Amino acid sequence: MILITLALIALAFISSARSYDEFNGTVYSLGLKEVVVVQPVNASKLNLTLSQKAENITLLDLCGARVGFNSSYLFWRGDHIYSLNFDRNVTGKLIYIMPQQGQQFVLPLRDGEPVRIILPPGYTTGNRILGIANPAPDDFQTGDLGSVLTWYNTSQISYIEVNYYKNNALQALTKIFAIMALAAIVLLAEYYYSIRKLRSIRKDVEENARHKI
Repeated sequence: MILITLALIALAFISSARSYDEFNGTVYSLGLKEVVVVQPVNASKLNLTLSQKAENITLLDLCGARVGFNSSYLFWRGDHIYSLNFDRNVTGKLIYIMPQQGQQFVLPLRDGEPVRIILPPGYTTGNRILGIANPAPDDFQTGDLGSVLTWYNTSQISYIEVNYYKNNALQALTKIFAIMALAAIVLLAEYYYSIRKLRSIRKDVEENARHKI
């Protein structure tokens, strides 16, 4: 588990470092059971207020080297509050992990900074039946990293909610509807066949009764 976590942290840093000049916001890389968060830092101290408890908090400079820091933790009124003090002013990335369950991600927002959410590989969003992002992102792309949603200005947004599903979910749902439609047609055909058969039997009975009279 530790090796997997370290690998996720390394991957998150490498992926975000590639786009450091292009995107200077917080990136949330969703997994099946956890979220790797990469937040840009340019300070000597930082306060984090999170809705979920963070694990494996790591500070890296622009070269990818780990930077030591002192931290304190407080749980207050449902919030997990972390106070981080660095030895010096650091420009780089703060990386941590939060738990994640299901195929819904809700992110409370506390500032107007840009946000990027990367869905798990093989998942997407955008279908109103299967799941959408609310509010709609400013940019939506699909690439090697998966489906990427970006909000460049969140100053007027209190939270982001993303409901996502597997890429083949729409195709599977279409097949289910097709099977249900076919089954309905078969049942309807059997119903009409039964009605016609009953009418034919009743007609024969009535004719036999008239002949006997």
